[in-house]
Amino acid sequence: MGEARGAAMAAVALRGLSVYEVAPSQVKLAIAGHGAARKVAVARMVQRMLALAELPEADAADALAIALTYVQEAGRISFKPPRRV
Repeated sequence: MGEARGAAMAAVALRGLSVYEVAPSQVKLAIAGHGAARKVAVARMVQRMLALAELPEADAADALAIALTYVQEAGRISFKPPRRV
């Protein structure tokens, strides 16, 4: 997995795009209100926040939760923005 992550980051960097890193506990805290929330709790909150008819699949819920966390962090004044990698 580390090699794939490195290759993806290199490809993004070659395009001049920024990469941000958000800790799993930060995503859980932002979405479910608790940094140790279970994946199903995060998925249910994503479903609720986006008014989805069905619970999103695990990978989709993770991706949506990360995106929602980034939007929340970028939309308010924060002394600690997502870590740029």
